[in-house]
Amino acid sequence: MPPRRAAPSRLGLACALFAACALASVPAGGGSAPAFVASPSVPERLIGSSYATLRVRLSAPGVVYYLATPQDDAGALADATDDGPHVVIANVTTDERRAVPTPEEVRLGVLAFLNDTDSDPSNDSDDASYAFGRGALAAGTLDVTAADAVFSVNVTGLNPQSHNDLWVVAANASGVDAALQTHVALLAFRARKLPPGFRDVAGEDGAATPTPALHVGATAASVAAALDEPGNVYLAVQSASAQALTSAQVRAKAAANESGACSKLVPAANVEHVVPVGCPVFNLSQATSYAAYFVVEGLGLTFVTHGERPLSAAPFAWQFITADNAAPRGAAAAGAATSDGFALSATSTKNGLAYFVVVAAGHATPSFEDVLRGVGASGVEPAAMGSFVLTGSGGNVTGAEAAAASAPANAASGSITIAGLKSATAHDAHVVVVDAGAFYLAADASADRSDPDTEAVARAVDEAAAPRNVNATVLSVWNVTTST
Repeated sequence: MPPRRAAPSRLGLACALFAACALASVPAGGGSAPAFVASPSVPERLIGSSYATLRVRLSAPGVVYYLATPQDDAGALADATDDGPHVVIANVTTDERRAVPTPEEVRLGVLAFLNDTDSDPSNDSDDASYAFGRGALAAGTLDVTAADAVFSVNVTGLNPQSHNDLWVVAANASGVDAALQTHVALLAFRARKLPPGFRDVAGEDGAATPTPALHVGATAASVAAALDEPGNVYLAVQSASAQALTSAQVRAKAAANESGACSKLVPAANVEHVVPVGCPVFNLSQATSYAAYFVVEGLGLTFVTHGERPLSAAPFAWQFITADNAAPRGAAAAGAATSDGFALSATSTKNGLAYFVVVAAGHATPSFEDVLRGVGASGVEPAAMGSFVLTGSGGNVTGAEAAAASAPANAASGSITIAGLKSATAHDAHVVVVDAGAFYLAADASADRSDPDTEAVARAVDEAAAPRNVNATVLSVWNVTTST
């Protein structure tokens, strides 16, 4: 195998190529090739992850040809494991080597000398010979219809998030007979780095959970995310009615430690072991509508990025309602007794239900779980059990409003007549009050709510599945005696 030659400096090569291109053109039968008035350029702000915008100015109308290639997969010749860029094209048959494609290759959009022997692009040690690029990524033409004016074209299909070379040459017209510049200009750049991607997290049962994932409580919310490379994550939570945030605004709020915002680093160890990082915000209001915006930012550790660190193009967004964890407060009382029962009433600070059990007087007080299950203490079968509705115009409150000390204990009320008890017998009644439940947290978004009857059924299903706040204090009414 022929000895490898050291790669020329990319900066020096680019400058030399452009100087030759700008100053030299060969007259032909159809006239002279126009010169570049200013350097062809790929503005940094117009570089994407796999595209870039080429801008040119010619001294006269003509045609600009461009050819994009990756900046070779090979590395510094002194280190076969280094995958940095270098500039050599080799014809494996004749061992002819050159650093650039010819003007004619750029015009035709093809490379004559390609290295197809590289079985491992990440390691140079197995390369039989070097070739500048593994082939043309993109090629095309740009018609320049006026002199000394800027014309541009969007070049797509580039080497994503990596090294690219854009070779440019000008002619005075299209076609093989047109006067073509004798040298090509080289524009070397790196496609913009994308922000880190998200990974699924496997639970103990092996099931995969996608991230990012939003978790909501009564006064806090958190987003958990696992990334495929180190980065920063930013979260901002605001009123659902406020204007939506951009990615830059989310990052700015989190960086400034504003209320309702969070920023967290996802380090390499978390990436390696697929451990998610949680980004929480606190001091939210209960039973309130919010919107959460979440973005990820790369650290630029893979290679130098253009401009700012790569940030999510648009935030992940959720709308949610915080839970209501204010337990109702209430009281219970017995009314007039009959020979086989009595009236039982209850009041509460919130609309909801009153669960009750009636047991023989003097029996141990059941726990609130016993009452909700409809049994006495130690699972004893009660003389009566059930529930009744508590409602009132002032009981439709949630969260902090319901928890306030000033909330009227009789905002909601209800009663039931208990029958079937033994006459002339003393009984104890035990009551537990619960609220109506945060039905909106269990609402089925797919339900058809356009029809009132369907809406009523869907609401009933929602309420049945909704989490409810329970007052764990058992309200007891002692020694109620039925008449003879």
